[in-house]
Amino acid sequence: MSICYYLAMKLFCSYAFTGEDVTAVEKRMTSVVDALTQAGHEAYCPLFDPYKIALQEKHAINEIFEYDFRNIATCEAMVAIITSSKKSEGQLMEIGALLAQHKPLYLFMHESALHTSHLPKLTTRVFPWQTDTDLKKALVLVQP
Repeated sequence: MSICYYLAMKLFCSYAFTGEDVTAVEKRMTSVVDALTQAGHEAYCPLFDPYKIALQEKHAINEIFEYDFRNIATCEAMVAIITSSKKSEGQLMEIGALLAQHKPLYLFMHESALHTSHLPKLTTRVFPWQTDTDLKKALVLVQP
């Protein structure tokens, strides 16, 4: 009988926000954080960080990204949720900051976007998904 152990990680959850349906983003990212937490990880999602929300209300763009980059530095890896082929500048900057630190990137990419990006070539692992249910099932597979 073999037993598989893996270490829990602190994960930065990256997502597209600008121009997206806020309600859909909130629902999806709540599900993402819940699934990662249930899998034993610590999931940091800027969407639910009161300080980040305050910075957004002030439209303090430089401060927002500096804060995100500091939080990325405290995490061991990133889970990036890609929902379409539309590029998110903020998300790409977050991914770049993570990759500059040589940390793992777990890319959860909607099947409609798989062949429209170079991101899959830069990741630790790609998890294609089609529905939010598929996404939630794939999230439990994140391991170092």
